[in-house]
Amino acid sequence: MRESILLMNFKDKKQLKGIQMTAFLLKLKIRMVEEKDFLQPIGYLAGVEGIEPSDEVFQGEAPEHEILVFAGVPDAKLQRMLAEMRKNGIKKVDHKAILTPTNVHWNTIELYEELDKEHQAIQKGQQAHEGSSLEENA
Repeated sequence: MRESILLMNFKDKKQLKGIQMTAFLLKLKIRMVEEKDFLQPIGYLAGVEGIEPSDEVFQGEAPEHEILVFAGVPDAKLQRMLAEMRKNGIKKVDHKAILTPTNVHWNTIELYEELDKEHQAIQKGQQAHEGSSLEENA
């Protein structure tokens, strides 16, 4: 498996172009995942040996947000990619993941649902923290 980034559901052309340019500079392969492939295992899409494709074709409603998956990217390069994206003003991707032994067999929809739960929990935590700060200062 080559160091790569899977991109799903990107509609903002400026954001997509920025991610593609940053990945190119860091020598990371980009794989655009089409909606029809949203039921394929993430590991298969990333080129992990031994993970077979699914016969299913996605025909449902696409996730609301874009999804970015780092596959086989060393931590230092991943951190640099994220730092470059911030530095260059590329719109933040809230639903991002690293390919792991746990999610390698999930499909895009399963991954999105898990990432969305995590994102909502983080948002609630931040709001609760901000709320308590306001109460303490009042």
